[in-house]
Amino acid sequence: DVIPSKSRSRSKPTTTTTSKKSAADRAREKEARAAAKEVDKETKRREKQEAKEAKAREKERNAALAEVNKLRTDKKVSTPEMMVDIPSSLNPTVTTQLTAMLEPLDVQFTTWESPVENVIKWRRKVKSRYNDDLGLWEPIPLRLQDEKHALVVMTADEFVKLALDDELSSHVEKMERHFSTHHILYLLEGLIPWMRKNRNLRNRQFTSRVRAQEASASNPSRRNKPAESYIPEETIEDALLQLQVMHDVMIHHTTIPLETAEWIVNFTQHVSTIPYRKQRDQATLVAGFCMESGQVKTGEDTKDTYVKMLQEIVRVTAPIAYGVAQEFTSISELVRGLEAGGPTRLEGVRKSANKDGTFSDRTIGQAVSRRMYKVFTGQDETSTDV
Repeated sequence: DVIPSKSRSRSKPTTTTTSKKSAADRAREKEARAAAKEVDKETKRREKQEAKEAKAREKERNAALAEVNKLRTDKKVSTPEMMVDIPSSLNPTVTTQLTAMLEPLDVQFTTWESPVENVIKWRRKVKSRYNDDLGLWEPIPLRLQDEKHALVVMTADEFVKLALDDELSSHVEKMERHFSTHHILYLLEGLIPWMRKNRNLRNRQFTSRVRAQEASASNPSRRNKPAESYIPEETIEDALLQLQVMHDVMIHHTTIPLETAEWIVNFTQHVSTIPYRKQRDQATLVAGFCMESGQVKTGEDTKDTYVKMLQEIVRVTAPIAYGVAQEFTSISELVRGLEAGGPTRLEGVRKSANKDGTFSDRTIGQAVSRRMYKVFTGQDETSTDV
């Protein structure tokens, strides 16, 4: 059969429609691919940003850890954590000098109404907490914490009055009532000069009585001015012993207001290091010996450390140590030399006259050589020879 021309003409629109749909599909696919690409790009950007932020947080955390794990047994590092509460009743001269000394140390201070006159107390700006598992200090949100120390500033006249009136125990009991969890310190200003003046008064009174007896024979009508009253020295000494023995109170003496202010600053610096020194002492408890700074000598460089190490051996003096260091420049060379040369390897080695390596005519003896050989080559782990 022959297909009519009308039918052939109708098939063309179908092809055009199909072509149009294909173009639309391609456009949609293109848009979908562009959208997917944009989403992927956004995802990668977000991941990169998150990684950058995570890295910044980690860096910030490490910096914070480094900051809180500084050597805070050093008072220069720990002192700025402190806040000093200065009583409003304190001598204005002491207050002025004290605040002037605290400002350069970056220590904050406030005024407070103390229930007992002239009591200074401390607070700490706590920014870290020790993690026993990790063995380091971790940063925490800032908070204020009361320190368990209270310092009473008392003048000589005030102390003497309490001692004479037998009111010293009442004063301590009042302190213990208001500061029951605190370690109490008494800072006595001017008491030692007062006791010296009181002793001089006794001597002058004795001299005056002797002279008065001599003068009374020649001029009986003469009248003496009323003398100052001497206070028995034993009364004051008993009061001081009462504070220390019966009440377990620490006492420190100063002479003038300036020294009082200086010692308040010293106590502030000392209190600032207490928790860190306690933690350090606890950490080094297993060492079996004191780890306090200064117990072990440290060298300026490798050679100086090597020489100081040699001097820790019994009978090894500085000239011997410097002489050995000139012969063997390192500990490994010394050990190899002793192993190769035997117990008398160091015998005859010339001693050094000074640090510069100038030799003297004296030499190392056999006994020292054998001792050093035993120290460096011995394998008895129970040996205590040093």
